[in-house]
Amino acid sequence: MKSYIAIAEPSEDGGWWISFPGLPGVTSAADRAAQIVAQAQDALTSALEAGTTLPPAVEDGVIPQYDLSDYQNPLVVLVPYAMPAPAKA
Repeated sequence: MKSYIAIAEPSEDGGWWISFPGLPGVTSAADRAAQIVAQAQDALTSALEAGTTLPPAVEDGVIPQYDLSDYQNPLVVLVPYAMPAPAKA
């Protein structure tokens, strides 16, 4: 299991926007704060399925740079992620 940094920002409708500073363009949304991690994990899976290579994880000693001043009331979330098993041929 590896961990990735996500930033969750509250939306005007009460939900959350989720982005990954190490993965530009990979985003998701959650209706409630309790869904942030699951939605972030789903976004990572979708990125892999689309051919995106995940960056090094926190455990690899790499923390992506990010500027929280670009967000309003953000949460920095450590998202645990287990790489899916390769498809068997």
